Amino acid sequence: MAGNSMKHFGFLQNLSPWGKIFLLTALIMMSALLTAFGGLLIGKLVFGVSLESVAAMLSNPVTPRAIAYMKFYQLINQLGFFIIPVFLFTFLISPSPSGYLTLNRSPGGIALLISALVIYSVLPFNHFLTELNMDFKFPGFLHSVEEWMKAKEIQAGKITETILKTRTYSGLAVNLVVVALIPAFGEELLFRATGINLLKELTKNVHWAIIISSFVFAFLHFQFLSFLPRFLLGMLLGYLFVITKNIWIPVFAHFVNNASSIIIFYLYYNGSIEISMDDFGATQNTVYIIGSLLITLWLMFMLYHKEGANRTGLG
Repeated sequence: MAGNSMKHFGFLQNLSPWGKIFLLTALIMMSALLTAFGGLLIGKLVFGVSLESVAAMLSNPVTPRAIAYMKFYQLINQLGFFIIPVFLFTFLISPSPSGYLTLNRSPGGIALLISALVIYSVLPFNHFLTELNMDFKFPGFLHSVEEWMKAKEIQAGKITETILKTRTYSGLAVNLVVVALIPAFGEELLFRATGINLLKELTKNVHWAIIISSFVFAFLHFQFLSFLPRFLLGMLLGYLFVITKNIWIPVFAHFVNNASSIIIFYLYYNGSIEISMDDFGATQNTVYIIGSLLITLWLMFMLYHKEGANRTGLG
């Protein structure tokens, strides 16, 4: 029975790498459009207003009901952009979708621990990259582009604050699911499990696959003044996936990264700590910054040897 059911999967597995990339892109666009429109329709029914009013409400939610709806809308967008198209894609191009995505592998405890430590050890160096990114000045003829990027960054920051502001444990739990867990799972499925596999097939080089997937990962967040730290995060998550051959490792690391920011914001917003989410792990001490990078590389080196250098496919 299992063998017969597998025949229904992977009938497009012989597509070229470019054909698979085109198929994945088309599935993402269709799924994202359908879920986005579906979310607006649900908002129209809930609030009894026009689609235009619902869209305006999403850009500037001011009531608790509107904020709750925005979280719901973000959740279905995550499903529509990342999770649904990836599963549809793997059903079409692989006889074993769970094997292709490595969802059928159990993560090791040591690998999980190291992946979490990597997220914290890299913080000082990542903050250094953030400052470097923020201080970058465009040539005069690109001034309008620079101003647009700054406006987008401010807008994204305001939306993030609106979502994260809560004084209840239940609100914190919702944020951990909507802003930490679902994005971590969905983005890792797309950019690591699927993206790296496709780009490795295309470029025949796993390092180029990680670099390109990390660039796309950072670019598609459309927060260009924090591009460099997000690109570095993508690189770390990419190598965590390739070294362990297990998508649950970067999913866990990504969740730790997101959840830590959410919890720190919650504690700071409610007066429990005095350090903000943006300042957590930041330092001006050059020794700490360099040490942060070296410790992170050492942890990755440890994981590489723990998982078996001959099995990682990094050669």
